[in-house]
Amino acid sequence: MLDVLVKGGPVMIPLLFCSVLAVAVALERLWYLYSTRGDVEDLMDEVKLALSQGKLLEAVQIAKRSRSQVAALVATGIAYSDRSREELKELLDEVGRDEVYKMERRLVLLDLVATVAPLLGLLGTVTGIIRTFNVMGALQGLGSPQDLSLGIAEALITTAAGLIIAIPTVALYQWISSIIDRRVAEMNRRSAELLEAVASLRGE
Repeated sequence: MLDVLVKGGPVMIPLLFCSVLAVAVALERLWYLYSTRGDVEDLMDEVKLALSQGKLLEAVQIAKRSRSQVAALVATGIAYSDRSREELKELLDEVGRDEVYKMERRLVLLDLVATVAPLLGLLGTVTGIIRTFNVMGALQGLGSPQDLSLGIAEALITTAAGLIIAIPTVALYQWISSIIDRRVAEMNRRSAELLEAVASLRGE
C-alpha cells in the first residue's frame, strides 16, 4: 500500500484524504440513520389509541420513547394539538424540514468526494505524463524503461485511485439518499395521519 502511494506521486495524498473522508462520513450517516430507525406502524397505532382515549400526556411519552423522525413529528403534533389545523400543519412542516436537514447533514461531503476524486486522478495522470516527458527530454530520447516507469506509474495509479474512490462513494451516496427519501415519504404520510387524528380528538 505504501509503495503504491509513493509511486502515485503527491496527488495520492489528497486522494487518500478523500477516501478517509468518504468512509468517515458514510459510516457516520449510516449509524445516524440506523440509530433513528423505528417501527413507525406500532408507534402510530399506540399514539392513535392513546389519543382516542384522550390521554395526551401518554401519547407524548410514547412518541418520546422513539428516536425516529416520525416520533419527532408526533410529539410536536400532540404538544400543539390546541392550535388550528393550518398552524399545526406549518409546525409539522417546520419540524419535518429540520429532521430532513439532520438526515442529509454532511452528505454534501460525499457528493464532493465523488466529484473531486476523479479530477484528482486526472490531475495525477497529467503530472505523471509531464514527468515522463521530462525524463525523456533530459535523456534526449526514450531512455530505459526503468527511467520512464515512475512517470507512467504515477499517471496510471492516480487515475485508478480516483475511480476506485469515486465509484463506491457514488454508490454510498445514492444508497443513503434512497433511505432518506423513503423516510421523507413516510414522514409526509404519517403527518397527514396525525393531523386527522388530532382533528378527531377535537371533534372536527
